[in-house]
Amino acid sequence: MNYLKITLLILILVNASAHSMEMSGCNSDEDEFGKRHPKTMDHMGDSKYDQLKENLPTLAMLTNKQITNMMKMMGPNYYWPISKESTSNNGLLILAHGYGHDGDVELYESMKIFGDDYVTSLGLGMSMMTSKHIACSINEMTHESIDNIFVVPVSSTPFNTLVRQWKYIFKLENDYSYSNVEQIHSNKIKFLEPISDSIYAKKIVLDYANEISLDQNKEVIIIIAHGPVETDDNIKQLKLMNNIGHYILSNSSFADVQSFTLQDDASKAVRDQNVESIKAFIKKSNQDGKRVLMVSNLMSGKGIQKNIESDFAGFNYTFNSKGLLVHPLFKEWIAESIRSQ
Repeated sequence: MNYLKITLLILILVNASAHSMEMSGCNSDEDEFGKRHPKTMDHMGDSKYDQLKENLPTLAMLTNKQITNMMKMMGPNYYWPISKESTSNNGLLILAHGYGHDGDVELYESMKIFGDDYVTSLGLGMSMMTSKHIACSINEMTHESIDNIFVVPVSSTPFNTLVRQWKYIFKLENDYSYSNVEQIHSNKIKFLEPISDSIYAKKIVLDYANEISLDQNKEVIIIIAHGPVETDDNIKQLKLMNNIGHYILSNSSFADVQSFTLQDDASKAVRDQNVESIKAFIKKSNQDGKRVLMVSNLMSGKGIQKNIESDFAGFNYTFNSKGLLVHPLFKEWIAESIRSQ
């Protein structure tokens, strides 16, 4: 065997070893649906709990055990490949915080359309104390000779802690918003901006209002959202929502459109005040003889909708609980965002 052959053999063995070592850190348990749960997550030391308590004041009074239990209630961090065998040179990673089994299935089914053109996978979970599920998904893609990986943050706004945590994971933010999880560096990553107040979001929300409308001249619309924790972020998100509202008013005969956020993860006092403001608007609109329609720019119909039913029990309004991601235009937005890169 000559020197060149020996050299090539060594290179092959080194590369194979590196591949094995890298993927060994991504050993996963796969369930009957094909969801992959990494066996080893980031190190869960006390420092991570301290970081969480510092960044999310509502957790400050909880013990580490209580926070762990809360994390379990929020659902796991996992990844879910959609493309089983794709020859595409481009990858598509859909990041979402998770919506429970039914909501995750809804997202999975709606994203199948991209499976032929992209090596497609979902990365689900809040990523508050780990990024392993995202790293493992990226690892699988990069071992398939992928040229680009387009990362889609499933969020109605960039102004929240979750999107910033995702950006931190990809080294697009300097500071973590939850805890100091492992970061990912790859020049193949193309991180897309959220749908926000794009024309696609505007058209979807208007469609959802039209679906429950009977007589636009006698109806007002509430656009409701989960909302961020911080006041500054809330102001920015309401501005985006108001832009959607202005579009609706300009392309319909509705009497009025108002935007509200609940700020579910803020203090109880802040959330309670937001709920009272919405109740006051519903009551005043009813007194003025207007029918109240409630729509949302939420991503999934499996999120805060149950809380909304409880918050406004006994009030006279009609709610279209559909999320943006099940609308055909949401997929068009993803395709257009990729083309514009």
